[in-house]
Amino acid sequence: MITPVDVGPYRCALVIRYEEGIDDALLSALADATGLRFAYYGNGGFGGETLADVYADASGRTLLIEVAADEVGVKAVFVRAESADEAMATRAVVGEHIQVWTEQTLRAQLEGTLADAPWTLVALMMATGGAEPDPETADLLQRALGHGDGDVREAAEYARAVAAELVHAPVVMREAPRERPTGVLAPARPVEGEQDWVTVRPGIPDRAVPRPVVWVRLATDDAEKAAVWAFKEDWNIAVVGRDTDGSGWKEAIYTTMDEETALHIVEHPALGTVVHTAVHGTHAEATAAALREALGGEILDGPPPGLDRTVWSPKADHPSGGRFRRSRSGRRRPR
Repeated sequence: MITPVDVGPYRCALVIRYEEGIDDALLSALADATGLRFAYYGNGGFGGETLADVYADASGRTLLIEVAADEVGVKAVFVRAESADEAMATRAVVGEHIQVWTEQTLRAQLEGTLADAPWTLVALMMATGGAEPDPETADLLQRALGHGDGDVREAAEYARAVAAELVHAPVVMREAPRERPTGVLAPARPVEGEQDWVTVRPGIPDRAVPRPVVWVRLATDDAEKAAVWAFKEDWNIAVVGRDTDGSGWKEAIYTTMDEETALHIVEHPALGTVVHTAVHGTHAEATAAALREALGGEILDGPPPGLDRTVWSPKADHPSGGRFRRSRSGRRRPR
């Protein structure tokens, strides 16, 4: 999820050493000194040369932004807030805990020595934090743009481009909130934790499938064939099957578009080399018949022999593997 994020009109910044950055110690110091409790919000940039790690306070009205121009090795901490007092208080704490350079300090270093360190112009413009630069800073940049030294002009052009992008709100990539399983993959009662979909693996009663299951022993040892069948039939992949606890259990799960029928493709050494599938939901019997017709095999009267030896052990860190995901669009063939 890509989101532009900005708050009030008050902006300030401090340039820091490239090796430094916003860390837990600084966030703790800010909380103690200002009462603002910042938390990581997301990463992104300003649409050009710079990258940004954005932190927001609990109210969402103040931003702390670590901005890096990686191409030239310059980094700054930006503050954006709804009040001048809040912005300056936050900036002061940053200055107390990290070695910093201000717009005025950097300008003084550059006066008369542009040819010696022209790329400091980038740091100078980043020190404005996207606010209007001091008149003296704007004048220095203008002189650099017309300088006789080509390296100075190049650095000035780059600094001007960086300054132009920093006036905007950062665009942040945030991880979309994870959706809980719905429809046929929802357990009888909600389950806490990241693995909260139903499974046909024994030993996990709170995630057991709450309806009859039709088992099919396929005439193949290649689980990819069942996955390709599901793909061609326009099923969505909901859980990627991986052996995450070292037991050999793999359980890939597909659902119909209406989420009324689910197909579990199961592999485990206790079940032999052939692939087993478990189908449940509205069209379980028809799906099982279609699978047998397409791939060969046998519809079983119940769970396959050996399933009881696949029972999940509480010692395992991750019970059934994979990761639940939505796939209503942009479906990809499983690999």
